[in-house]
Amino acid sequence: MTRDIQGFRDGLLDPATEEEIYAALWATAPFPRLPEDAPDELNDFIVDINDPKRLYTIHRAARRHQFQILVDRYISQIRFGCTVKTCHTTTCFSCRKRVAAGAPVRRYNATSARTLAIYMASQDNPELGLCHNPSADKLIQPPSMKTSRKGYASINKVTNGSAIPNVERKSSASGKPVGPKNSTQGASPGSRSPSNNNVSTGVQSTTSKEEETPAISLLDEPSTTDHRSFVQNVFGTVAFKMVEWLAPRNVETISRPDATGSEVPGMGPYPRQRPVSETTSFNIATSDEAEAAENPKTTKWQTPAPSKPQDKSFSDVESASKPVSSSQRTSEVLAHAETKAVANSVTKCTPKINGRRKSEHAEPPNPKGILNLSSRIGESPPDVMSLPQYRPHQAIRTLSTPHQTLITSAAMHTPSIPKTISMKASPEFDQPPVTSGLSVAPEQGSKIKKNPVKKSINHETLPELPLAKEMPLPQSLSLLPIDLLNFLCDTLQIDGTSEKHDLVPTEVGRDGTRWLNSNGPYAAGRKSFSKTKSVYSSQDKQQWKEFIQQALFDVLSKPESLIQSFSHCDQRLYDTQTIWYLMLRLTRVAPSLVLDSLWNAAGYLFNPPDTISALHDWKESDALAKPSLSSGEAARLINICLHALVATAPLLTDARQLANMSRIRSFGLAMLGRETSSLEPVQLCLAYEDAFTNDLAMRLARRLFASIPTRRRFAELADNQQGLKPDGKKEPDVLEGVLSTLKFLDLGTTPALHFHDEERDLHEKRVPTLLLDWARTVMLQDWNGSAEVAAEGSFGGALAMMAAIYKHRKSLLLGDIHFRTEYFAERLDPVGMPLEWITFEANKRTVHLLDHPYLFNPSTLVTYFRAINYSRMNAAYESAKATTGLMHSTISETNLMTDQNSRYRLFERLRVATSKFLVLEIGRQSVLADTFNAIWRREEREMMRPLKIRLGENGGEEGMDSGGVQQEFFRLAIAEALDPDYGTFTIDSRTKMTWFQPGSPEPLWKFELIGTIISLAVYNGLTLPVTFPKALYRKLLGEDVTELHHVADGWPDLANGLTSLLEWDEKNGLVEDIFARTYEFSVEQFGQAVSREMDETVLWPQFSDLHTSANPEDAPMVTNENRNNYVSDYIRWLTDISISPQFEAFKTGFFTCIDRRSLSVFDPETLQSVVEGIQDIDISEMRRTTRYIGWDSSHRSVRDFWSIVRKYDLEHKRKLLEFVTASDRVPVGGMRNLQFTLQRNGVDDGHLPSSYTCYGILLLPEYSSKDVLREKLAMALENSKGFGFA
Repeated sequence: MTRDIQGFRDGLLDPATEEEIYAALWATAPFPRLPEDAPDELNDFIVDINDPKRLYTIHRAARRHQFQILVDRYISQIRFGCTVKTCHTTTCFSCRKRVAAGAPVRRYNATSARTLAIYMASQDNPELGLCHNPSADKLIQPPSMKTSRKGYASINKVTNGSAIPNVERKSSASGKPVGPKNSTQGASPGSRSPSNNNVSTGVQSTTSKEEETPAISLLDEPSTTDHRSFVQNVFGTVAFKMVEWLAPRNVETISRPDATGSEVPGMGPYPRQRPVSETTSFNIATSDEAEAAENPKTTKWQTPAPSKPQDKSFSDVESASKPVSSSQRTSEVLAHAETKAVANSVTKCTPKINGRRKSEHAEPPNPKGILNLSSRIGESPPDVMSLPQYRPHQAIRTLSTPHQTLITSAAMHTPSIPKTISMKASPEFDQPPVTSGLSVAPEQGSKIKKNPVKKSINHETLPELPLAKEMPLPQSLSLLPIDLLNFLCDTLQIDGTSEKHDLVPTEVGRDGTRWLNSNGPYAAGRKSFSKTKSVYSSQDKQQWKEFIQQALFDVLSKPESLIQSFSHCDQRLYDTQTIWYLMLRLTRVAPSLVLDSLWNAAGYLFNPPDTISALHDWKESDALAKPSLSSGEAARLINICLHALVATAPLLTDARQLANMSRIRSFGLAMLGRETSSLEPVQLCLAYEDAFTNDLAMRLARRLFASIPTRRRFAELADNQQGLKPDGKKEPDVLEGVLSTLKFLDLGTTPALHFHDEERDLHEKRVPTLLLDWARTVMLQDWNGSAEVAAEGSFGGALAMMAAIYKHRKSLLLGDIHFRTEYFAERLDPVGMPLEWITFEANKRTVHLLDHPYLFNPSTLVTYFRAINYSRMNAAYESAKATTGLMHSTISETNLMTDQNSRYRLFERLRVATSKFLVLEIGRQSVLADTFNAIWRREEREMMRPLKIRLGENGGEEGMDSGGVQQEFFRLAIAEALDPDYGTFTIDSRTKMTWFQPGSPEPLWKFELIGTIISLAVYNGLTLPVTFPKALYRKLLGEDVTELHHVADGWPDLANGLTSLLEWDEKNGLVEDIFARTYEFSVEQFGQAVSREMDETVLWPQFSDLHTSANPEDAPMVTNENRNNYVSDYIRWLTDISISPQFEAFKTGFFTCIDRRSLSVFDPETLQSVVEGIQDIDISEMRRTTRYIGWDSSHRSVRDFWSIVRKYDLEHKRKLLEFVTASDRVPVGGMRNLQFTLQRNGVDDGHLPSSYTCYGILLLPEYSSKDVLREKLAMALENSKGFGFA
């Protein structure tokens, strides 16, 4: 239930306690029982319910009651605020006044306040927005309308020790009222419905004239109207007020015959309100109301006609058909007489609190809440059964609470089972102690205490009261085995009592049903008691529906029974497809019930486990009274609930549709635009939108994802106290347990149910894809627009789920594209956000989205990376510019420094600090040597500035850099540095891959400078004509190179040989005989074979050590026992030990210009494309992105050009791209990020095509024929060395 609402009515009345509410509901709720035509095997799982919180009808009524309390509380704080002027609750009116700082603040009207209150009370954790300061709504009442607390104090004094009436109830089997024989409940008119402010009394009260003074209502008090305000003129109109006047309960009141001519509550400036003496009716919705109206004969609980409370009393009950003794009747009526007298006295001294004036001719509308007092008393049937009593706070279920509510009758308002509960006074019994279970009627001979009566009673005129007999308890199921679950779902579908919903498909047909035992008793269906009974009556269907709803709610709401229902006998969960199938069946017959029950079970995830609750001083709360879950149990519970979310999605039979819908939703859209709307049908897109916007499903998803950070904190606390444990084992991560059953490649378990291979293949893609979709949906719904997001809560949990799935993406058969969420990239600042991330420090409370780069497209990540580099470059440029200005102002002739030589020396000393660019003067004859000399011992601030190249001026060429010269320079420098004859790198003859030369004779500073050249190119946004294996980029990112697929691109022959070694079956021969490999690493260095045994103590010899060391002669052989270790060691020696000094020097130079953290957004593949570009050139894509100057794409010469280029091989395509852009690689993102322009350059057959590489412009003359164009273009590409103005 909810917490007590303190100060909701200024503390005048205490709200009804939780025990009172559950006691009243237990006395009136219908008890579901197992139908008689159920299979006999069902009896093995039947259990009795003795806890009202486990009863589904009580649960629904209690939730409505809680919701109404929260709405009223929110309305109070939204409209009137609190008494604390420094309130910081944003929805509190006092906070709004404080923020306004004296400016006028317009108060919400009733309609807008209620709308906002309902929205806030509908959130997953609605009490977070409550203001807990004392309410200020009493300040709106005039002094004459305030109530005194003196009268209220007298109530408790008068009612202290008064007797309580028995609770009468009609039996579900016979329609007869039943009631307990004894009770110790005391009446307390001070108890009230928290949402109505009405004191619960048993009879009609008479009030004085002062008490009848109308009070201003909380919602509709008169207020000053500003006729110039558009908002007040709109929301103050009669049309808008009708929205509240025509609420369902007011419409019901208006439509009553006895309400004709009366004033409708709420329609006047001072709406009428019930008197405090009005009694309460219980509202418990159990089924469809329309069915009860159409079939009145099948209704189990009948509602008698209403009667005026002043015309009825406890003695007006009709006599029972069974005779009772005169003494028994006398004792009961004596007790009733005293209760009536006390109730009358209570009513007279009870003040009216915010009371509305009551019309004498109209019946007031039924108030909200559970404890609604009503004056209706049901007719007494001939027999009475005793109701099993709910006793809070005790194992003995006696109804004893500090403040009791005197209830004369309770009208049960259910959709299909209207019923009336009447309560009467009863004598007190001395009950014998009961240790467990429910209380029963007292045994014969029990001593009866009779309360003294002030008025004499004529025993001859007393009506005969019915005897009482025991009422059976409600029933439920303990577990839901597979076949039993199928039987229950089939029953609802056959009877047509399934819940109406928007999920697709609406039900699971017989072809889709999977039975564990197709010949078992559950597959046969229900028993038939009559051969002539071919169709079930509405009453039978309703009985089955109520029992199934109760069973599903009771089993799915408790973690223990939920986990046991979806597990084998050895506590292992079913396979993922079986769990998904069972959830598919449940969500197609009762989705609201199932999702709400799972939401209740997920609440246990927030209880700390026993391993840490005993060592920490936890705040006492109701949550800690619930059982706690271990890490393994929490993982199984989350797993089951996640499968329920997956089952709510539309059932697709094509994996391509799954991927397409996931891609569409990654943009935050229900469907794509008009141009690509044919990608998937609109109906499917809308079905997806219905599933992922379902309120109950979203609520469950939020709670599940919010529990993940909580469980991780629990595991962290448990790890901190590992010193207290002898084993020292760490708590397993909850997500590892959740995903363990989803790794299809690692899971060798046999499925519990049989599915076809096509179904299993589809399910392998369905579950991880839809889990990503649910995590993405929660993130998009809860995102606040900032790149810094909360590490806890539903957003943090969803992000953690995506991170865990990404870590295991290979075993889950997912690609990187499944994780991309374009929604974030489209709404984040591409320049400011990366700069914030560079300085951001992650903590336990906040994380940054760029710490999860898999959410972004690689081209977007490259944009962020270059934005970081550009900002650093701009900062270095601006610093030099500022220093230059300061220097010129200092050395000017008008300043104190008059000596010209002194000014010149100062200028020379400040040349480095004042240079705005990094200028490199390079000769074409010795490009690499000049480059080494130009960048040697450069300061860091110089390397950060924009790059300018002066190339080949000594040879007479014009090479002033406008951008294209840089590409030419790096192409020449890298080609010379990576030449195998230079002695630093080797190139594979097959793959053309470049790798370090083990034991290179070149000094390490050359490797560092080569790394600096590559760093300088990447820093300035240029690609290089190099081809390194992915192993190099993994090492630059700090990732280990341990697997064969890590080296397959650089050494394909080696990878194939090692794979054959690992897969060899010794049935065909021993490993050492077939492969004849020794346990050593061998490589050729400058024509000489060098090998070393792969031992931890052995280092690879450098060039100077070759003549002093010899190859091993007795290395051990590779056998079946050590072949796995041999492969791992060989990969490690190849990529690490043999080239360790050279790589470390290269790595130092590589990070000269590049921030180490900025590279962490890349994976090895993306970093490779940043350095090398994309080698594949798509001419069709190039043609779509080409711009034209001087002609258009339909010109004859343009068509001839593309016809010739389309037939080029890869080598000629690269030459063309290099001729136009100075680079033979396509940048990251494809041709759309490449500038390629075709410009008309006159009409002449004598000139060759030329280009502006800085701007990507190809100057193409208009030739006379296609053959001339082919000849001239080929000649230009073959002789493209050098440049004019580039």
